[in-house]
Amino acid sequence: MDETLAGKSILLVEDDYFAAVELATQLKAAGVNVIGPMPSLDEAVAFLRSGETIEGAVLDINLGGQLVFPLADELERRGIPFIFATGYEPDIIPTRHAGKVLLRKPLEEDVIVATLSHATRPQQVTRETARRNDILNRLPVEELDAILPLLKETYVPRGAIMEQRGQTVVRACFPLDNVISLITISPDGNRVETGLIGKEGLSGFGLFDGDDETPFEMLNQIEGAMLSISVENLKQVIPAMPSLPLLAARFQRALGVQVGYTALANARAGLLQRLARWLVMIEDRIPQNMINLTHEYLSFMLGVRRPSVTDTLHILEGEHLIRSTRGCVEILDRKGLIKTAGSIYGPPEAEYQRLMRLPLAVEPPQADDPEPVSLRKSAS
Repeated sequence: MDETLAGKSILLVEDDYFAAVELATQLKAAGVNVIGPMPSLDEAVAFLRSGETIEGAVLDINLGGQLVFPLADELERRGIPFIFATGYEPDIIPTRHAGKVLLRKPLEEDVIVATLSHATRPQQVTRETARRNDILNRLPVEELDAILPLLKETYVPRGAIMEQRGQTVVRACFPLDNVISLITISPDGNRVETGLIGKEGLSGFGLFDGDDETPFEMLNQIEGAMLSISVENLKQVIPAMPSLPLLAARFQRALGVQVGYTALANARAGLLQRLARWLVMIEDRIPQNMINLTHEYLSFMLGVRRPSVTDTLHILEGEHLIRSTRGCVEILDRKGLIKTAGSIYGPPEAEYQRLMRLPLAVEPPQADDPEPVSLRKSAS
């Protein structure tokens, strides 16, 4: 039984009988008082207007041809947390709800329970929690205190869509335990991972340059907690936080180096090197050496066939660098993995450290010396 959810009334809106039964069973096992399942929008809206108290909701998006968003709007207005569980692609969700957690069906076991547990937990982000993210940790204390009341902690399950290519970005996210994949999608639909964002960085960095659209799909790869702030609140607090846009810009530069090395690895390195690099990069961003991922998911991230991933994992396991079980990879020898990865691991990480060590206060040019020193030297 989940202590966070025990005794809470959760509205379940789902028109597929078998999916509804499965979800209700999981929620009841966690001690939830399940309201429903309700198969139609009209029934769910009528219940909400009846005055009954609920503390959260799980919403399917298409209910017999009707979209659930009017109900979502009312839940948002009342401050009731909710999540979407659907088979639809995330681009169907309107911008006003793009910041909500979206879970794709079929759902992994206990994902609904874990996500709801975090969504309904009282929100009060402390300095200690915020400092688990490296960007927030580097802020002067007065700037951190300015953003703390506006941050929201969220549990993000694996497979949740963080940003959709071409869709308006509605929040900036600061990972704590989760890891986000940058997915590049070609016009003909081919998809490959080109970068990772974990506790060292943030998403939505284009917002600091006035760009609220991303060219990537951002897919949560490793489940865990993150902090987020809405675009509206971010715009309000930025004038009091000169260090945050600077750190975001430096992280964006470091991420560009990482993406460049991913391209180099895909073009020049073998799968053994690439997989070793990828495993070390994931371990850099999570608080343990156990990585919960299936071979199928690994093959998608690396852009190769599943049997190739399985064979390569067996090689790494034979060299006692990892232990691979169903749905889990345990790193046994980090130094050995780094040696196997070779030159495709290390330079992006070193560049990140160099950029983040630069002073936060940028001195303006002298009034009588407006020309940058670097340009003057190159001209002499």
